[in-house]
Amino acid sequence: MEYRTGTYGWTLDPEKIRKSVDWQLQMLETDYIDFGFIHCIDEEADLQKVIEGGTLDYMKKLKHQGVIRHIGLSSHTPEIVEKVLDMGLIDMLMFSINPAYDYRHGEYAIGTVDERSALYRRCEAEGVAISVMKAFSGGQLLNAKTSPFKQALTEYQCIQYALDKPGVVTVLPGIRGREDLKKILGFLDASREDKDYSVIGTFAPRDAEGNCVYCNHCQPCPAGLDVGLINKCYDLSRAGDTLAKDHYMNLGKKAGDCISCGHCDRRCPFHVGQSERMKEIAAYFGK
Repeated sequence: MEYRTGTYGWTLDPEKIRKSVDWQLQMLETDYIDFGFIHCIDEEADLQKVIEGGTLDYMKKLKHQGVIRHIGLSSHTPEIVEKVLDMGLIDMLMFSINPAYDYRHGEYAIGTVDERSALYRRCEAEGVAISVMKAFSGGQLLNAKTSPFKQALTEYQCIQYALDKPGVVTVLPGIRGREDLKKILGFLDASREDKDYSVIGTFAPRDAEGNCVYCNHCQPCPAGLDVGLINKCYDLSRAGDTLAKDHYMNLGKKAGDCISCGHCDRRCPFHVGQSERMKEIAAYFGK
């Protein structure tokens, strides 16, 4: 990013980046930056420019010097993010997550349902934190007239949806002023019902059915299981998260405690056969 004109812009010119970094350090009266981001890398050509043009080498140098503590990436394209993850460079990913994009609606709805879900799980498994952008799809999801689903969602539903994705540590919604900020902060005191986004199960695409999204609409479980968390531990463990099994083993109630009453099966908006899945998970973890 290049800020010296009063607004931000993009540049891959190493000299301009150097001057911008120096200017930011001076203006912020500090000698280091927590996260140095490679922004808006959405296509293979963008990534090659960063590599071949010297931008990436310069950022590595700054990190080695301690000027940058961590390297981050912002992108809308799962395939590109996967390639950068293969390089082992980043600690944080800024990525666009909302029901529209995850279910193939909108300009940045890149990748299939499975590809996007796999990316989130990989980030958590590898300790790459996700910071969510475009949680409201540029505001389109908040209005029935502009929503691709012809039904409005609330800010709180969209925020909770993003927070429930593996790897997500924060959601940064855009605001227009103080009233928007006050409304967004109301999320912290909102009820579970206000945050319940299970309505998206009524317009989710066919390939999203049968996949647990950890919404916990199935709660309360008569046997006391946290069905969403059990599913998340299972999915993350299979994705390579070495800590997921420990988290599962420390749960008070495990998949093997399922009494197969069918309560969660009936309530799941995504038509997941949770009772059968609990048997599968219990066999995988051994309890």
